[in-house]
Amino acid sequence: MLKIHQLSKKLDETEILKNISFDIEQGTITGLIGRNGAGKTTLLRTIVGILSPDEGAILIDNKDITIEPNTRNQIAYMSDTTNFIKQFTVKELITIYENAYPNFDKEKFLDALNKYKLPHGSLRKYSKGMKTLLYLLLTFSTGANYVILDEPTNGLDPVVKRTVLQLIIEYASTNSVGVLISSHHLVELEKIIDQYLFLKEGTIDNVATMEESTNKHFKLQVAFENGLPSEIAELEHVSVFSKTGKVAILIVSGQKEEFLQTLGKRNPLLLEELPLTLEDLFFLKDGGELYV
Repeated sequence: MLKIHQLSKKLDETEILKNISFDIEQGTITGLIGRNGAGKTTLLRTIVGILSPDEGAILIDNKDITIEPNTRNQIAYMSDTTNFIKQFTVKELITIYENAYPNFDKEKFLDALNKYKLPHGSLRKYSKGMKTLLYLLLTFSTGANYVILDEPTNGLDPVVKRTVLQLIIEYASTNSVGVLISSHHLVELEKIIDQYLFLKEGTIDNVATMEESTNKHFKLQVAFENGLPSEIAELEHVSVFSKTGKVAILIVSGQKEEFLQTLGKRNPLLLEELPLTLEDLFFLKDGGELYV
């Protein structure tokens, strides 16, 4: 198990991460979500050792990787840019990864290159999608037990994006690897994760599975003749996702049947339950303005 224990980090005297704790188990995919500036990239870079924690520990099977640095090669990292790999040839990248990761599987990597029809030489003719796929295949060939991915699908066309997501799912399940993936693309993230971490202002605000969240919250589309009654909108456990004319979409916490009875007494023109999504939960945790 990869355990992040009471991790804190300052950059330029500003506290970016504050007493963060969570676990990543092998064979699971965890989504890291949060607003821009919440500290996601700082968290990932601290876990993989690019930054050093000011407080707390990063443990693999209860071994602190700062005290036992040989355990660090059990974590592989793919950054949010391909700038690192584009300056090398495929052969040079293989040498770099073989030196960095003693369990790097060269044959597996070369087989994957052939499977995805990626050239074996220079990266000059590689498209952005091809570079991303190559970077991911390198990361997945390290033999690491834990893989950290920072925005792996940014800027990809739908075909390559689908390939990348399928590759992540397949690799995590068949190799019993724990994957932590940071992404703003919540719709696609929801399809592949086992649980999500919500990072807000440098702290973990919530750790949950989608099933746990849908047991606690529900989403409704309602309409009233004179619009949503203020006494409903102002209830503490009700968040108004949107309003268009007479129609409102609500995300509600608590007892569903009791709330439905409350609405029913007000003779709604429309009362319909909608599927709750990861995007909805993001809105619930951070008060809206999803894409700021």
